[in-house]
Amino acid sequence: MTRRGTVLLAMAVAAPLTAAPAHALDATDPWAAITGTQGAISAYSSVEVEAYWTPERMAAAIPVEPPAPTADDSPAPPSTSGESGDGFIPAAVTPQATPGTMALDYFAASKLWSGHGKMPASTIGKLFYTNNGTGYSCSAAVINSSNRNTIWTAGHCVSSGSKRWYTNFAFVPDYHDGQRPHGTWTGKSWSVPNGYHDGKKHRYDMAAIALNTSGGRKVGDVVGYQGYRFGEAHNETTFHDVRAFGYPSKTHPPRDGISSQKLRFCVGAATPDALYRRIGCDMGAGSSGGPWITGMPLSRGWGYIVGHQGWNEGTGVAREWSPTLGTAAINVRNAVHRD
Repeated sequence: MTRRGTVLLAMAVAAPLTAAPAHALDATDPWAAITGTQGAISAYSSVEVEAYWTPERMAAAIPVEPPAPTADDSPAPPSTSGESGDGFIPAAVTPQATPGTMALDYFAASKLWSGHGKMPASTIGKLFYTNNGTGYSCSAAVINSSNRNTIWTAGHCVSSGSKRWYTNFAFVPDYHDGQRPHGTWTGKSWSVPNGYHDGKKHRYDMAAIALNTSGGRKVGDVVGYQGYRFGEAHNETTFHDVRAFGYPSKTHPPRDGISSQKLRFCVGAATPDALYRRIGCDMGAGSSGGPWITGMPLSRGWGYIVGHQGWNEGTGVAREWSPTLGTAAINVRNAVHRD
């Protein structure tokens, strides 16, 4: 490493990483994807971002509170065609030995997920980022992509909703109790719908992040990835036997003993509700972006992402909402999945 590189790395470890001015893009279609890249908003390399996220900074990262609901009752564009992709199990990740079943018991009071080191936990992790020099955490999942190196999360974990990107993204698959069993991947490029980046509308609250390689490895080749089913209109389908995952620091209603250092999950049906889908689940701050996965026998550990933790209605009711992953979701994934 050059002397200049050494100095930059020291700076990255010693002080918060801050962003260069964001590059606003001229866009008017709320369903179309708008993209950002590491090079456009940060002077720091992938190595420097990874070095910044020490175990201490990860432990201190603030679990993100979901944004307050906003009025947005505009109709969806016509559903022309859907898009889907299957999951993948790499040879290094052992599938669960438990026989698969999709006749699940539903529960809204989230439980700990204990099956680490294998799918699905290996594909789900914590997403860290900085906003004006302060560290935050969300949840995310590796999703089927051409680059085998893309994650899916909530839009409010990537964009301010006022044309400003967050910075210094780092994803840790299968994070638990401060452990990084598969390493850390940093963000390379990312996308959200225009309707979220410029307006903060809940129905567009979704994002995809293409990652840099880590040690020459792509995250999907190391931990596997989940499939997805995007493209249906908001009122078309109820998805049954859905597992919702996340890293919440609290629940609604409040319960003791909840830690954002641990992966939790609920099971229920993802039901159409106005322009969204809802599920019975009590996971709060920090669970944002955690995947809702259907069609996932534990014998293989992958299924299909049909939603994610978006927002809840407050402290007293165990319900979560996801934006419908329709036209905008297709555009967002397609904007970065080859990067």
